[in-house]
Amino acid sequence: MDGSNTAESDANGAETGDRARSVRAVAGRLVPGPVRRSYALKFAVAMAVVILLVTAVGVGSYVQIRGIIEDDAENTLRSTATVQADSVGEWLAGMRAQVRGFSGSNVYATENPERIGETLDASQAQASADVTGIHYVDADGTILASTVADLEGSAVDARRPDWEGPIAVARNASGDQLRVGVSDRAYESNGRLLMAFAGRVRVGEGVLVVVGDVRGDFEQLHRTRSIVRTQLLNPEGRNVFASRQTAPSPLAETAAFERAVAGEPASRERATDVVAFAPVADTPWVVVTEAPKSQLYQASETVGRNVVVLVAASITTLAVVGFVLGRGTVVPLLRLRRRAEAMADGDLGVDLSTSREDEIGRLFVAFDDMREALRSQIRDAEAARERAERSRAELQRQNDRLDQFASTVSHDLRNPLNVASGHLQLIDRNVDDVGEDAAEALDSHVEKIDSAHLRMEEIIGDVLALARQGQDIEETQSVDLATVARDAWATVDSGSATLTVPETRTIAADPDRLRQALENLFRNAVEHGSTSPRSQAPEDTVEHGSTSSRPAADDDADGDALTVTVELTETGFAVADDGTGIPPETVDDLFEYGHTTDEDGTGFGLAIVDTVVEAHGWTVAVDRDYDEGARFVVSEAFDDDGDTDGREP
Repeated sequence: MDGSNTAESDANGAETGDRARSVRAVAGRLVPGPVRRSYALKFAVAMAVVILLVTAVGVGSYVQIRGIIEDDAENTLRSTATVQADSVGEWLAGMRAQVRGFSGSNVYATENPERIGETLDASQAQASADVTGIHYVDADGTILASTVADLEGSAVDARRPDWEGPIAVARNASGDQLRVGVSDRAYESNGRLLMAFAGRVRVGEGVLVVVGDVRGDFEQLHRTRSIVRTQLLNPEGRNVFASRQTAPSPLAETAAFERAVAGEPASRERATDVVAFAPVADTPWVVVTEAPKSQLYQASETVGRNVVVLVAASITTLAVVGFVLGRGTVVPLLRLRRRAEAMADGDLGVDLSTSREDEIGRLFVAFDDMREALRSQIRDAEAARERAERSRAELQRQNDRLDQFASTVSHDLRNPLNVASGHLQLIDRNVDDVGEDAAEALDSHVEKIDSAHLRMEEIIGDVLALARQGQDIEETQSVDLATVARDAWATVDSGSATLTVPETRTIAADPDRLRQALENLFRNAVEHGSTSPRSQAPEDTVEHGSTSSRPAADDDADGDALTVTVELTETGFAVADDGTGIPPETVDDLFEYGHTTDEDGTGFGLAIVDTVVEAHGWTVAVDRDYDEGARFVVSEAFDDDGDTDGREP
């Protein structure tokens, strides 16, 4: 089978080669010898063919474009009208939405001008840029409060009669307080063209009036342009954005205008111009665009002139290209040589950019690749140096930690040793006494010495753990979070407390050190989070952060049993309990070395957790918003390109 396919491919390749040779032979017979042997003549013939083709296309285009322009004139105007209508509709919808949003405050029911004025000022600050003022009109038609100070206290019919129409619509909304009245036409005030929007407030009898400036947003709708004239007409044919217009537009009497008022786009062609109509959504208004035919069709003459210019430009291009072709080879090679010499002298910032895609352009790209390879080698050397500096910094950090451990051991072990020494002296004094009281005293002293020695063992164990957990982690394993959590829980004296792991996933970690961190978090929750009186230390000494070995609550202790939960977060996991929580004043110091207010605690438990998390490159923090107990959140534990295993219940 493979042999037959290979033979067939070879046969097809030979046939293709034969056809190519045949085409070249025919072309050789048709093209004169001088042209075949001269690149300049080839180029001249090619340019002549291009000029002829451009001329033919230009003439044909001139004939077709005239008809296309006339056919497209109506569609262009209709599109313009539709776009303007959509723009007006969006603006009206935005203004109505602002009226509804600002009218929802309960302060309007107070009829307090000062409080209402403050609310209006706040609304003005949130309003869009085209809102020039917000006003509250009471049931008597008085402007009770306004963002325009000189309008407060005046009557609407005296100062702003243009508002009466929208206010009447808002008041007569048949119980629908969300209906917004809009001015039928714009009005002028202080050189601005304005429109009023009125809506009843949700609480109270007044009306909120929002005034918007239409001149900036719809300049084209109330100015005559050189080619296209655009108007916004109401059903009576008057220009909505022309406050001084008295007579309705003659276009209002056409059938196309009536269809547009009914909501259907339309157009009509007159003797001298073309008119398009587009309705504005949710209004009876119509956008009208007009354009004179003489100007719309003037492009056909321009096309004719362009054809002549194009032919002349093609002939000129022939001479220019010949000159550019010579410069396009020698000059770039000279420039490349100078750049190469500069690179040899150590200047890697030379400009090797080029927009050419031919052989010369690829030569520039090859030199640029060589430079980038050299830069990469330099960057690698610098990165190696930075890694060495980071290693030195890490060594210094380890040394600082060892100094801290030594200081802690020398300070914290001295007290237990002094206690043991004191009680040994007391034993020495009473050793010769054989009385019952002396024997009891002797037993008490021995018990205290034993307790002191046990505490020394706890401190030594925590200090050693802290030192080991602070070492950087060089290798990690993919471990199941729930499995490690249950293993850690098995080593904790949990009493009546229970552990829940609702869901799990794999995580890249050192399993032993992760288990140590979870053990300390669980022990901290059990010893300080239980609501049972038997498991809780006195109120003035309870604090998260200790790994004291005090017994947890017994199974028969009073109070609710503690529940510890290991749950997943977006970037890690959290350990939460439903116990007594953490006093706010102690949160900032929880992870400090030796921090504890518990007389039996070493203060290293949460410090070890912080050290393990830091060694993994993660972060740990207390969830300050958690009010159902204590919650410690470990973040950045899941790499972006790490395990993709799904969560498992």
